[in-house]
Amino acid sequence: MREYTIKKVVHKVYESLEEVPSTIVYLQDWRLGEIGDWVLADDGAIIQILRSGELARPRNIEKILKYIGTCTGTYIAKPEYTMDTDRRENIYTVSGKLSSENTLKNRKDVTPREAMFAQFVAMGMDKVDAYLRSYKTDDKSYAKMQANILVKTERIRTALKEELKPLLAKLNINEEFVLSGIKEIAELGDKDSDKLKALLELSDVLEMKESKKEITAIGGAVFKGFLPEQTEIISDRPKLKE
Repeated sequence: MREYTIKKVVHKVYESLEEVPSTIVYLQDWRLGEIGDWVLADDGAIIQILRSGELARPRNIEKILKYIGTCTGTYIAKPEYTMDTDRRENIYTVSGKLSSENTLKNRKDVTPREAMFAQFVAMGMDKVDAYLRSYKTDDKSYAKMQANILVKTERIRTALKEELKPLLAKLNINEEFVLSGIKEIAELGDKDSDKLKALLELSDVLEMKESKKEITAIGGAVFKGFLPEQTEIISDRPKLKE
């Protein structure tokens, strides 16, 4: 749950259905809401409508356009528009200098729905499908946009690593496995770029920061042939168990 204070009044945003008090009844379609109603936003959160009205439109275009306002922003109430609950810099205008993407990128803690999203992705589900499952929205374009932002954030990357670690341990994938793979590529030849990339990803999950720097540094040389000094560096390293 999040809270925002507007004109000295605290307004709550419930980030999952489990958080919603039993006394609150909410609308599934936020576009039908009126002032005072609680509604389900497209990102899966429950939020209250604080403002509602109509916007005048230019000639030859639909003259009346309904909008609703919440403690996080103002939204057009039409089927082609979506509503999330990330805080805008200006919550009173539709264009409003959006800061939702920045909020999504810079938030430190993983929300319950983000944790679910990370779990689905770690299981191998496509990130867009994972978002649609986690946030209960049918808008694939919106889901794709949000999922692309999420998977690049540090908190989701960390959550994915945590989800994958037990599986890696079960498969006996550890630092020795990764370094042995690099050693094999270095010794046996070229055109192993996909395998090297996979090993780099594994090293990232295992948080082998220093080893990854070394792997990246020699990565290009693996496929082009080692320089003499690079061969010496490799041969001087402690031998791995076969």
